[in-house]
This record gives sequence, C-alpha cells and structure tokens, in this order.
Amino acid sequence: MSDGDLEVFLKIQNGDLRTFEFFFKENYKEIVRYAHRFVRDQLIAEEITQEVFMYLWEKRGQITIQSSLSSYLFSAAKNRSINYLKLELPKMQAQTDISDLEIGLTQESNDPWRTEQVERFVKKAIDELPKKCKEIFVLSRNAGLTYDEIAEELDISKKTVENQMGIALKKLRVSLKPVMDYVNRE
Repeated sequence: MSDGDLEVFLKIQNGDLRTFEFFFKENYKEIVRYAHRFVRDQLIAEEITQEVFMYLWEKRGQITIQSSLSSYLFSAAKNRSINYLKLELPKMQAQTDISDLEIGLTQESNDPWRTEQVERFVKKAIDELPKKCKEIFVLSRNAGLTYDEIAEELDISKKTVENQMGIALKKLRVSLKPVMDYVNRE
C-alpha cells in the first residue's frame, strides 16, 4: 500500500469522518460505474457502492487491506455485484415466468373454462406454499407492498422477506411449469 493510501486508511480506521467523506466523494462515481458494468442497473450499482462504503466505515477497525484502498473498494464492489446477481437473477426469472403466466391468463380467451382452470391451478400453487412464504408472497403480489413494508408489517428483517420471496418464487416456478407449458402451447 502506498504511503498516501496508508495514511488515508489509518485516518479512516481511527474514525476521521472528514477523511472518509473526502475519500467517498473522490471515489464514489468510479465505483458506481464499475458496479454498473456487472449489474447493468444504475440504482442497484449505486446501492452496492453505498453498501461497500458503509461496510468500510462500519468495519474500519476490523478490515485489513493488503494492496490499496482503491483495490479493496473495486474488489468489494465486484463481489457484492456478483452476489447480487446470484441472488436476484433467479428471483427475476421466476417473477418473469409468473408474469408471463398472468399475461397469458389476461389475454382474450375463447375458452372461459380453460382460463378458470388455469386460475384455479395458480391459486392452488400459492395455497400450497409454506405459511410464511405464502403470507409474504400475497402481501407482495396482491397487496402490492414493498419488501421494506412487508418486513415492517410482519416485524421481520428485509433479508427474511427477500429469502422467503425467493423460496416462494422458486416453488411457484416449479409447480406452475406444467401450466405455463400448456398456456404457451396454445
């Protein structure tokens, strides 16, 4: 680590908020651009960058940096971006699958019986979700609550809501696959 990097890092480790703020302002945009290359979403890239800086500040006394402070930030942004993609892509795919099914249901159909059967199958799949998954899924999809609102409503963490939605969407994708194949075949 260069002497300048070491000096900045030592000041941050000792709780020098001015140094941290200056370092943040100097590096924020570049880290956002870097994270954006992975996640391809500006808001998500900004969130990831903010998380990286918050982690640096909150864990400043426990972090050991081998090369440079900038390298640490880029590495942390890359790791958080990859973790985001690993977690979110399957959820996004499941939501797309369910949205495709809903679109298929809302399109004009000459067969009201078919639409009714598919809707019944979807309701049954939702009813078969584990209790907490079902409750969170219904609050999200039917009540339109955000993950933060659901977490507050149920007095649980946002992370628990995210995990339960992931489980719900994965289970629904599996149980609704035959129906989706049927709808897409028509």
